[in-house]
Amino acid sequence: MMKGYDKAEALEFIAGRIHRQDHPELAPLLPDLIGQIIDADMQYMHENHVIDEEGNAGGEYYEDDDAFEYMVEKLAEENRLDPVQAVKLASLIDDYMDYQQEYLESKGLIDWGD
Repeated sequence: MMKGYDKAEALEFIAGRIHRQDHPELAPLLPDLIGQIIDADMQYMHENHVIDEEGNAGGEYYEDDDAFEYMVEKLAEENRLDPVQAVKLASLIDDYMDYQQEYLESKGLIDWGD
C-alpha cells in the first residue's frame, strides 16, 4: 500500500461517490469490485515502481492509460467477466480513477502543484 493510504477509508470515500444506477449490471458487486480495483491499482504501482516496497514514492510516474488497462484486464480475468461485462467494468474503473485521485488529493498524498 501507499504510505499514508487507508484502504478502508478510501473504499468508503470512493464507494460513496459511485452511483449504483450508473453501473446497474455491476451494482451487486460494487463494494467488492472497488476493493479489488484498489488492490489492482496498488499492485500496478508496485510492479511499475511508482511506489516502492515501503509505500514511498518510487522512481517512475503513474501512467493513467497503462494503469487503466492493467486494472481492466486483471479484474476481468479474475472475475471471469464476459466482454460486455468487461466494458461495464472499464466504465466503473474510469469512475474509480477520478474518485481515487480526489481521495488522494484530499489526504495530501498527491499534489499536482496547481
